[in-house]
Amino acid sequence: MDNWEDKRIVDLYSKFSAKKASASDLEAFNAFLHTAGAEQRLFGLLETDYQLSDSNRKDISELRAQEIFERVIRHPQRKHQTRKLWPRTAGVAAAVLIMVFAMFIKNKSFHSDGNPISSISAAQDIAPGKNTATLTLASGRKIVLSEALSGALAAESGVRISKTAEGEITYEILNSSVTADAGLNTLSTHKGETYKVKLPDGSFVWLNAASSLTYPASFAQSKSRKVRLEGEAYFEIEKDEKHPFIVQSAGQDVTVLGTHFNIKAYKEEAGVITTLLEGSVRVDFQAATWGDKGKVKYTDEIRLNPGQQSFLRDEAVQISKANVEESTAWKNGDFIFTEKGIDRIMRDIARWYNIEVIYEGGIPTGAFSGNVSRSKNISQVLRALEATKLVHFKLQGRRVYVSK
Repeated sequence: MDNWEDKRIVDLYSKFSAKKASASDLEAFNAFLHTAGAEQRLFGLLETDYQLSDSNRKDISELRAQEIFERVIRHPQRKHQTRKLWPRTAGVAAAVLIMVFAMFIKNKSFHSDGNPISSISAAQDIAPGKNTATLTLASGRKIVLSEALSGALAAESGVRISKTAEGEITYEILNSSVTADAGLNTLSTHKGETYKVKLPDGSFVWLNAASSLTYPASFAQSKSRKVRLEGEAYFEIEKDEKHPFIVQSAGQDVTVLGTHFNIKAYKEEAGVITTLLEGSVRVDFQAATWGDKGKVKYTDEIRLNPGQQSFLRDEAVQISKANVEESTAWKNGDFIFTEKGIDRIMRDIARWYNIEVIYEGGIPTGAFSGNVSRSKNISQVLRALEATKLVHFKLQGRRVYVSK
């Protein structure tokens, strides 16, 4: 690395990642990150730095390798989502505005051999998902919400359904005497879609891609507020002690009074994951045991406290400490992975970008950790994953071929 300016950039990054940068260092590094092509240039310099240091590789610790990929953060293309990497130093904001995906392979050193993912033209690239869904009314009428104008959408059985200027669906009771016959509504998303709804009781639900939520158009005549979920959703439930809120999903019922939680219940996943952020929930599930007369099924229950997560699989539940940021990242517009296999990562990516994933020669091994904005085109996500040198991609139409 003969270029003095290149050496200066790498030196600034090293100080930044080690939290040893002075105020002037931070200002200089931040100025560089705002220049055109900073993302590609920084990655290239870091790769070159490792390549030229092969003879001294033993001096490069796993921690430094991790920092190289995990300390660089992205700019999520949404002004309100800018994040800080670490606290302000000498009054200089340490928020780094750069579109880079942090990635690290556990127990693997970074290698510079191999070529990065081939350039993908704008015509070939796949844009991220969008804010839309299909609302199916009790009458059977279907409304594609991205095509509907703001204002009243329908009025059925004493309930008026509207779309706000922000794209949110709301329910208003016009005549409580007839809401007992209001029927069920279903909000559904395809792959590459997400949507937020305000339920008749004032609760909010964010629906992830390839999911559906079925609920009454009015809870006024019900003893409980019962909904059915397929896929994934984040809930912020309006408190009502007399009318518990119940979410039915594959093999379990989650009962709450008022709380914030996330349920991931896709059929293609290994089990159902319930993550509690606030309040408390009771998870009722179908359990089984073996007796003299064979397998006996029964209903069991567990309770979650904030920061806990349950995993229901094969009629048994495990409770663990939750990575709340990772579990709710999708709702905040991000992907976050912590020591996840590429197959699990690609399932989330496939749902958001509406792609088919095909593995060539088996599924690549390794535990991936990192984060990236869901507002990026798929080429940026795949290029970042491929930077680990342990996985490669080929994009053909809406098919992504994955190989070692």
